[in-house]
Amino acid sequence: MRIATGWRFYGWWGIVLSAFVIIWVTNALTLAGLTIYDRHIIDELAISRGALKFGDTLQLLVSAALAPVAGWVADRYGVRPVMIAGALALAVGLLGYSTVHSIGDVYLMRILTGAAMAGAGLVICVTLVSRWFVAHRGLALGLMLSGTSLGNAFVPQLATWLIDVNGWRASFYVLACLPLALLPIIVFAVKEWPERLGLAPYGGQAMVAAGEATGYTFSRAVRSANFWLIGLSAFCTFYSILALSGNLFLHARDLGLDAGSAAKAFVPLFVGGIAGKLGAGLLTETLPRKVVFALALSLMLAGAVMFTTLSPTLLWPALWLFGIGWGANYTMLQALVADVFGAHSLGKILSAINLMDATGGALGPWITGMLFDIHGNYQLAFGLMGLLIAIALCAAMAVRVPARPAR
Repeated sequence: MRIATGWRFYGWWGIVLSAFVIIWVTNALTLAGLTIYDRHIIDELAISRGALKFGDTLQLLVSAALAPVAGWVADRYGVRPVMIAGALALAVGLLGYSTVHSIGDVYLMRILTGAAMAGAGLVICVTLVSRWFVAHRGLALGLMLSGTSLGNAFVPQLATWLIDVNGWRASFYVLACLPLALLPIIVFAVKEWPERLGLAPYGGQAMVAAGEATGYTFSRAVRSANFWLIGLSAFCTFYSILALSGNLFLHARDLGLDAGSAAKAFVPLFVGGIAGKLGAGLLTETLPRKVVFALALSLMLAGAVMFTTLSPTLLWPALWLFGIGWGANYTMLQALVADVFGAHSLGKILSAINLMDATGGALGPWITGMLFDIHGNYQLAFGLMGLLIAIALCAAMAVRVPARPAR
Protein backbone atom coordinates (compact mmCIF):
# COMPACT_ATOMS: atom_id res chain seq x y z
CA MET A 1 0.00 0.00 0.00
CA ARG A 2 1.30 3.45 -0.89
CA ILE A 3 1.21 6.11 1.84
CA ALA A 4 -0.68 9.13 0.51
CA THR A 5 0.83 12.61 0.44
CA GLY A 6 0.14 15.84 -1.42
CA TRP A 7 -2.75 17.21 -3.44
CA ARG A 8 -2.37 14.55 -6.16
CA PHE A 9 -3.91 12.03 -3.76
CA TYR A 10 -7.15 10.69 -5.26
CA GLY A 11 -9.02 11.43 -2.06
CA TRP A 12 -8.77 15.18 -2.66
CA TRP A 13 -9.94 15.50 -6.26
CA GLY A 14 -11.79 12.22 -6.67
CA ILE A 15 -13.55 11.72 -3.34
CA VAL A 16 -13.82 15.18 -1.76
CA LEU A 17 -14.79 16.79 -5.06
CA SER A 18 -17.35 14.09 -5.86
CA ALA A 19 -18.91 14.27 -2.41
CA PHE A 20 -18.92 18.08 -2.69
CA VAL A 21 -21.01 17.92 -5.87
CA ILE A 22 -23.33 15.21 -4.54
CA ILE A 23 -24.12 17.01 -1.31
CA TRP A 24 -24.36 20.33 -3.19
CA VAL A 25 -27.32 18.94 -5.10
CA THR A 26 -29.04 16.77 -2.49
CA ASN A 27 -28.80 19.18 0.44
CA ALA A 28 -29.81 22.31 -1.46
CA LEU A 29 -32.77 20.73 -3.24
CA THR A 30 -34.21 19.25 -0.04
CA LEU A 31 -33.66 22.27 2.22
CA ALA A 32 -33.36 25.90 1.06
CA GLY A 33 -34.48 25.18 -2.49
CA LEU A 34 -37.92 23.95 -1.47
CA THR A 35 -38.60 26.93 0.82
CA ILE A 36 -38.86 29.20 -2.23
CA TYR A 37 -42.14 27.43 -3.03
CA ASP A 38 -43.66 28.01 0.43
CA ARG A 39 -45.67 31.12 -0.41
CA HIS A 40 -47.05 29.55 -3.61
CA ILE A 41 -48.11 26.37 -1.81
CA ILE A 42 -49.63 28.25 1.15
CA ASP A 43 -51.66 30.46 -1.17
CA GLU A 44 -52.79 27.71 -3.54
CA LEU A 45 -53.63 25.10 -0.90
CA ALA A 46 -54.91 27.64 1.67
CA ILE A 47 -52.93 26.18 4.59
CA SER A 48 -51.10 27.62 7.61
CA ARG A 49 -47.34 27.94 7.96
CA GLY A 50 -47.34 25.38 10.75
CA ALA A 51 -49.14 22.82 8.58
CA LEU A 52 -46.74 23.37 5.69
CA LYS A 53 -43.67 23.23 7.92
CA PHE A 54 -44.78 19.89 9.32
CA GLY A 55 -43.68 18.62 5.91
CA ASP A 56 -40.14 19.68 6.80
CA THR A 57 -40.50 17.69 10.00
CA LEU A 58 -41.65 14.60 8.11
CA GLN A 59 -38.74 14.88 5.69
CA LEU A 60 -36.14 15.04 8.43
CA LEU A 61 -37.74 12.34 10.59
CA VAL A 62 -37.80 9.98 7.60
CA SER A 63 -34.17 10.85 6.93
CA ALA A 64 -33.29 10.15 10.57
CA ALA A 65 -35.21 6.87 10.61
CA LEU A 66 -33.57 5.61 7.41
CA ALA A 67 -30.07 6.89 8.23
CA PRO A 68 -29.16 3.83 10.37
CA VAL A 69 -30.24 1.56 7.53
CA ALA A 70 -28.23 3.60 5.03
CA GLY A 71 -25.22 3.59 7.36
CA TRP A 72 -25.41 -0.18 7.84
CA VAL A 73 -25.64 -0.76 4.08
CA ALA A 74 -22.75 1.65 3.48
CA ASP A 75 -20.57 -0.13 6.06
CA ARG A 76 -21.43 -3.60 4.71
CA TYR A 77 -21.93 -3.14 0.96
CA GLY A 78 -20.53 0.30 0.13
CA VAL A 79 -21.79 3.84 -0.30
CA ARG A 80 -22.51 3.72 -4.03
CA PRO A 81 -25.71 1.63 -3.92
CA VAL A 82 -27.07 3.89 -1.19
CA MET A 83 -26.17 7.06 -3.09
CA ILE A 84 -27.81 5.81 -6.29
CA ALA A 85 -31.03 5.01 -4.44
CA GLY A 86 -30.96 8.45 -2.79
CA ALA A 87 -30.48 10.30 -6.08
CA LEU A 88 -33.36 8.42 -7.71
CA ALA A 89 -35.67 9.04 -4.74
CA LEU A 90 -34.89 12.77 -4.91
CA ALA A 91 -35.66 12.95 -8.64
CA VAL A 92 -39.01 11.22 -8.12
CA GLY A 93 -39.89 13.42 -5.15
CA LEU A 94 -39.13 16.66 -6.99
CA LEU A 95 -41.05 15.58 -10.05
CA GLY A 96 -43.99 14.65 -7.82
CA TYR A 97 -44.02 18.18 -6.37
CA SER A 98 -45.28 19.44 -9.74
CA THR A 99 -48.54 17.54 -9.18
CA VAL A 100 -49.38 18.31 -5.52
CA HIS A 101 -52.99 19.38 -4.87
CA SER A 102 -53.33 18.78 -1.14
CA ILE A 103 -51.22 18.97 2.00
CA GLY A 104 -51.19 15.17 1.97
CA ASP A 105 -49.49 15.25 -1.44
CA VAL A 106 -46.87 17.61 -0.05
CA TYR A 107 -46.23 15.29 2.88
CA LEU A 108 -45.80 12.32 0.55
CA MET A 109 -43.19 14.17 -1.51
CA ARG A 110 -41.39 15.16 1.70
CA ILE A 111 -41.20 11.50 2.69
CA LEU A 112 -39.48 10.75 -0.62
CA THR A 113 -37.04 13.65 -0.26
CA GLY A 114 -36.32 12.49 3.30
CA ALA A 115 -35.37 9.07 1.94
CA ALA A 116 -33.11 10.85 -0.55
CA MET A 117 -31.35 12.72 2.27
CA ALA A 118 -30.62 9.44 4.03
CA GLY A 119 -29.26 7.85 0.87
CA ALA A 120 -27.19 10.63 -0.69
CA GLY A 121 -26.87 13.24 2.03
CA LEU A 122 -24.71 14.17 4.99
CA VAL A 123 -24.11 10.82 6.71
CA ILE A 124 -23.08 8.94 3.58
CA CYS A 125 -20.82 11.71 2.27
CA VAL A 126 -19.09 12.17 5.64
CA THR A 127 -18.61 8.39 5.91
CA LEU A 128 -17.02 8.30 2.46
CA VAL A 129 -14.61 11.19 3.03
CA SER A 130 -13.64 10.00 6.52
CA ARG A 131 -12.59 6.62 5.10
CA TRP A 132 -10.04 8.38 2.91
CA PHE A 133 -8.56 10.80 5.46
CA VAL A 134 -6.95 10.55 8.88
CA ALA A 135 -4.60 13.53 8.67
CA HIS A 136 -6.28 16.73 7.45
CA ARG A 137 -9.68 15.13 7.99
CA GLY A 138 -11.10 18.44 9.28
CA LEU A 139 -9.94 20.25 6.15
CA ALA A 140 -11.25 17.51 3.84
CA LEU A 141 -14.65 17.56 5.54
CA GLY A 142 -14.72 21.36 5.49
CA LEU A 143 -14.08 21.41 1.74
CA MET A 144 -16.72 18.76 1.11
CA LEU A 145 -19.32 20.32 3.41
CA SER A 146 -18.91 23.70 1.75
CA GLY A 147 -20.99 22.12 -1.01
CA THR A 148 -24.07 22.33 1.22
CA SER A 149 -23.60 26.06 1.69
CA LEU A 150 -22.85 26.78 -1.96
CA GLY A 151 -25.89 24.79 -3.05
CA ASN A 152 -28.22 26.41 -0.52
CA ALA A 153 -27.01 29.86 -1.58
CA PHE A 154 -27.42 29.19 -5.32
CA VAL A 155 -30.48 26.94 -5.69
CA PRO A 156 -32.98 29.49 -4.23
CA GLN A 157 -31.87 31.92 -6.93
CA LEU A 158 -32.28 29.22 -9.58
CA ALA A 159 -35.71 28.24 -8.25
CA THR A 160 -36.87 31.86 -8.20
CA TRP A 161 -35.77 32.33 -11.83
CA LEU A 162 -37.40 29.07 -12.95
CA ILE A 163 -40.67 30.07 -11.27
CA ASP A 164 -40.62 33.45 -13.02
CA VAL A 165 -39.98 31.80 -16.40
CA ASN A 166 -42.08 28.63 -16.23
CA GLY A 167 -44.37 28.89 -13.20
CA TRP A 168 -43.81 27.07 -9.94
CA ARG A 169 -45.14 23.66 -10.97
CA ALA A 170 -43.24 23.41 -14.26
CA SER A 171 -40.01 24.53 -12.58
CA PHE A 172 -39.82 21.16 -10.84
CA TYR A 173 -39.28 19.43 -14.20
CA VAL A 174 -35.88 21.12 -14.40
CA LEU A 175 -34.96 20.60 -10.75
CA ALA A 176 -35.76 16.88 -11.00
CA CYS A 177 -33.02 16.49 -13.62
CA LEU A 178 -30.26 17.60 -11.26
CA PRO A 179 -30.18 14.42 -9.09
CA LEU A 180 -30.09 12.27 -12.23
CA ALA A 181 -26.95 14.11 -13.34
CA LEU A 182 -25.23 12.76 -10.20
CA LEU A 183 -25.46 9.12 -11.32
CA PRO A 184 -22.31 9.11 -13.55
CA ILE A 185 -20.31 10.72 -10.73
CA ILE A 186 -21.48 8.10 -8.24
CA VAL A 187 -20.82 5.18 -10.58
CA PHE A 188 -17.46 6.23 -12.03
CA ALA A 189 -15.77 8.65 -9.61
CA VAL A 190 -16.76 7.41 -6.14
CA LYS A 191 -14.39 4.74 -4.81
CA GLU A 192 -15.35 2.94 -1.61
CA TRP A 193 -11.96 2.46 0.10
CA PRO A 194 -8.46 3.77 -0.70
CA GLU A 195 -7.04 0.25 -0.31
CA ARG A 196 -8.86 -0.83 -3.46
CA LEU A 197 -6.68 1.64 -5.39
CA GLY A 198 -3.55 0.45 -3.63
CA LEU A 199 -3.49 3.49 -1.31
CA ALA A 200 -3.50 4.04 2.42
CA PRO A 201 -5.85 6.67 3.87
CA TYR A 202 -4.28 10.12 3.84
CA GLY A 203 -1.99 10.30 6.87
CA GLY A 204 -2.91 6.82 8.13
CA GLN A 205 -2.12 3.14 7.75
CA ALA A 206 -4.01 0.94 5.31
CA MET A 207 -7.18 -0.83 6.44
CA VAL A 208 -7.52 -3.96 4.34
CA ALA A 209 -11.30 -4.05 4.62
CA ALA A 210 -14.04 -2.16 6.35
CA GLY A 211 -14.24 -4.83 9.03
CA GLU A 212 -10.56 -4.31 9.92
CA ALA A 213 -10.78 -0.55 10.37
CA THR A 214 -9.84 0.53 13.88
CA GLY A 215 -11.73 2.72 16.32
CA TYR A 216 -14.81 2.43 18.52
CA THR A 217 -17.42 -0.24 18.02
CA PHE A 218 -20.96 1.10 17.92
CA SER A 219 -21.85 -0.35 21.33
CA ARG A 220 -18.76 1.20 22.92
CA ALA A 221 -19.50 4.58 21.35
CA VAL A 222 -23.08 4.81 22.64
CA ARG A 223 -21.85 4.04 26.17
CA SER A 224 -19.53 7.06 26.13
CA ALA A 225 -20.40 10.54 27.41
CA ASN A 226 -18.85 12.06 24.28
CA PHE A 227 -21.47 10.41 22.08
CA TRP A 228 -24.37 12.01 23.96
CA LEU A 229 -22.69 15.40 24.34
CA ILE A 230 -22.00 15.59 20.61
CA GLY A 231 -25.53 14.38 19.95
CA LEU A 232 -27.04 17.06 22.21
CA SER A 233 -25.00 19.79 20.53
CA ALA A 234 -26.05 18.46 17.13
CA PHE A 235 -29.73 18.37 18.15
CA CYS A 236 -29.70 21.99 19.31
CA THR A 237 -27.73 23.44 16.40
CA PHE A 238 -29.59 21.53 13.69
CA TYR A 239 -32.87 22.68 15.26
CA SER A 240 -31.60 26.25 15.01
CA ILE A 241 -30.26 26.29 11.45
CA LEU A 242 -33.28 24.51 10.00
CA ALA A 243 -35.69 26.61 12.06
CA LEU A 244 -34.07 29.67 10.50
CA SER A 245 -33.50 28.45 6.94
CA GLY A 246 -36.94 26.81 6.77
CA ASN A 247 -38.66 30.09 7.65
CA LEU A 248 -36.14 32.61 6.28
CA PHE A 249 -37.87 33.26 2.97
CA LEU A 250 -41.22 33.89 4.68
CA HIS A 251 -39.57 36.01 7.41
CA ALA A 252 -37.81 38.14 4.81
CA ARG A 253 -41.12 38.66 3.00
CA ASP A 254 -42.71 39.65 6.33
CA LEU A 255 -39.99 42.31 6.70
CA GLY A 256 -41.05 43.83 3.37
CA LEU A 257 -38.64 42.23 0.89
CA ASP A 258 -39.90 41.17 -2.54
CA ALA A 259 -39.47 37.56 -3.68
CA GLY A 260 -36.16 38.15 -5.45
CA SER A 261 -34.63 39.99 -2.50
CA ALA A 262 -35.98 37.44 -0.03
CA ALA A 263 -34.29 34.65 -2.02
CA LYS A 264 -31.02 36.60 -1.78
CA ALA A 265 -31.23 36.33 2.02
CA PHE A 266 -29.91 32.78 1.63
CA VAL A 267 -26.66 34.12 0.14
CA PRO A 268 -25.10 35.57 3.31
CA LEU A 269 -26.41 32.66 5.38
CA PHE A 270 -24.85 29.99 3.19
CA VAL A 271 -21.90 31.84 1.65
CA GLY A 272 -21.02 32.69 5.23
CA GLY A 273 -21.38 28.97 5.85
CA ILE A 274 -18.74 28.25 3.21
CA ALA A 275 -16.33 30.63 4.93
CA GLY A 276 -17.09 29.01 8.27
CA LYS A 277 -16.60 25.46 7.02
CA LEU A 278 -13.33 26.18 5.24
CA GLY A 279 -12.11 28.40 8.07
CA ALA A 280 -12.87 25.79 10.72
CA GLY A 281 -11.13 23.10 8.67
CA LEU A 282 -8.00 25.25 8.47
CA LEU A 283 -8.12 26.45 12.08
CA THR A 284 -8.32 22.92 13.43
CA GLU A 285 -4.90 22.30 11.90
CA THR A 286 -3.39 24.75 14.41
CA LEU A 287 -5.93 25.53 17.17
CA PRO A 288 -7.57 23.19 19.71
CA ARG A 289 -10.92 21.90 18.48
CA LYS A 290 -12.77 23.26 21.49
CA VAL A 291 -11.56 26.79 20.75
CA VAL A 292 -12.85 26.57 17.17
CA PHE A 293 -16.10 25.00 18.38
CA ALA A 294 -16.61 27.75 20.96
CA LEU A 295 -16.00 30.49 18.38
CA ALA A 296 -18.45 28.89 15.97
CA LEU A 297 -21.26 28.59 18.48
CA SER A 298 -20.63 32.09 19.85
CA LEU A 299 -21.10 33.55 16.36
CA MET A 300 -24.34 31.59 15.94
CA LEU A 301 -25.57 32.83 19.30
CA ALA A 302 -24.80 36.45 18.43
CA GLY A 303 -26.72 36.11 15.18
CA ALA A 304 -29.71 34.52 16.95
CA VAL A 305 -29.88 37.41 19.43
CA MET A 306 -29.94 39.88 16.54
CA PHE A 307 -32.77 37.95 14.85
CA THR A 308 -34.96 38.33 17.94
CA THR A 309 -35.09 42.11 17.38
CA LEU A 310 -37.05 41.53 14.11
CA SER A 311 -35.11 44.51 12.75
CA PRO A 312 -34.78 44.73 8.93
CA THR A 313 -31.50 46.59 9.44
CA LEU A 314 -29.98 43.81 11.53
CA LEU A 315 -31.18 41.02 9.23
CA TRP A 316 -28.12 41.02 6.98
CA PRO A 317 -25.35 41.19 9.63
CA ALA A 318 -27.23 38.55 11.64
CA LEU A 319 -27.29 36.28 8.59
CA TRP A 320 -23.54 36.63 8.07
CA LEU A 321 -22.73 35.93 11.74
CA PHE A 322 -25.11 32.99 11.95
CA GLY A 323 -23.93 31.57 8.63
CA ILE A 324 -20.21 31.71 9.44
CA GLY A 325 -20.84 30.23 12.88
CA TRP A 326 -23.09 27.49 11.53
CA GLY A 327 -20.62 26.52 8.82
CA ALA A 328 -17.78 26.17 11.33
CA ASN A 329 -20.02 24.26 13.74
CA TYR A 330 -21.17 21.94 10.95
CA THR A 331 -17.60 20.98 10.09
CA MET A 332 -16.59 20.57 13.73
CA LEU A 333 -19.47 18.21 14.49
CA GLN A 334 -18.60 15.86 11.63
CA ALA A 335 -14.84 16.01 12.28
CA LEU A 336 -15.33 15.36 16.00
CA VAL A 337 -17.36 12.22 15.39
CA ALA A 338 -14.70 10.82 13.06
CA ASP A 339 -11.79 11.91 15.29
CA VAL A 340 -13.28 10.70 18.57
CA PHE A 341 -14.70 7.37 17.39
CA GLY A 342 -12.57 6.36 14.38
CA ALA A 343 -13.55 4.49 11.22
CA HIS A 344 -14.52 1.05 12.53
CA SER A 345 -18.28 1.66 12.80
CA LEU A 346 -18.36 5.22 11.54
CA GLY A 347 -21.43 4.71 9.33
CA LYS A 348 -23.48 3.39 12.25
CA ILE A 349 -22.20 6.01 14.71
CA LEU A 350 -22.82 8.89 12.29
CA SER A 351 -26.27 7.51 11.60
CA ALA A 352 -27.07 7.49 15.32
CA ILE A 353 -25.81 11.06 15.70
CA ASN A 354 -27.84 11.91 12.61
CA LEU A 355 -30.93 10.51 14.34
CA MET A 356 -30.47 13.14 17.06
CA ASP A 357 -29.56 16.07 14.83
CA ALA A 358 -32.30 15.25 12.33
CA THR A 359 -34.84 15.09 15.15
CA GLY A 360 -33.80 18.58 16.20
CA GLY A 361 -33.81 19.74 12.61
CA ALA A 362 -37.22 18.19 12.07
CA LEU A 363 -38.73 20.06 15.01
CA GLY A 364 -37.13 23.41 14.15
CA PRO A 365 -39.13 24.53 11.06
CA TRP A 366 -42.41 23.13 12.40
CA ILE A 367 -42.24 24.65 15.90
CA THR A 368 -41.04 27.94 14.43
CA GLY A 369 -43.95 28.01 11.99
CA MET A 370 -46.46 27.17 14.75
CA LEU A 371 -45.06 29.89 17.03
CA PHE A 372 -45.53 32.35 14.17
CA ASP A 373 -49.14 31.21 13.75
CA ILE A 374 -49.74 31.80 17.48
CA HIS A 375 -47.90 35.11 17.94
CA GLY A 376 -47.94 36.64 14.47
CA ASN A 377 -44.14 37.03 14.33
CA TYR A 378 -40.94 35.06 14.87
CA GLN A 379 -39.61 36.81 17.98
CA LEU A 380 -40.32 34.03 20.49
CA ALA A 381 -39.21 31.40 17.98
CA PHE A 382 -35.85 33.12 17.48
CA GLY A 383 -35.44 33.49 21.25
CA LEU A 384 -35.88 29.73 21.64
CA MET A 385 -33.30 29.24 18.92
CA GLY A 386 -30.78 31.32 20.89
CA LEU A 387 -31.42 29.33 24.08
CA LEU A 388 -30.73 26.05 22.31
CA ILE A 389 -27.49 27.36 20.84
CA ALA A 390 -26.35 28.31 24.35
CA ILE A 391 -27.08 24.74 25.49
CA ALA A 392 -25.11 23.41 22.50
CA LEU A 393 -22.14 25.55 23.51
CA CYS A 394 -22.13 24.07 27.02
CA ALA A 395 -22.38 20.51 25.67
CA ALA A 396 -19.60 21.03 23.12
CA MET A 397 -17.24 22.37 25.77
CA ALA A 398 -17.78 19.22 27.85
CA VAL A 399 -16.64 16.87 25.04
CA ARG A 400 -13.31 15.21 25.78
CA VAL A 401 -11.25 15.28 22.59
CA PRO A 402 -8.45 12.69 22.34
CA ALA A 403 -4.91 13.91 21.86
CA ARG A 404 -4.87 11.89 18.64
CA PRO A 405 -7.86 11.03 16.45
CA ALA A 406 -9.17 7.50 16.82
CA ARG A 407 -8.25 5.46 13.75
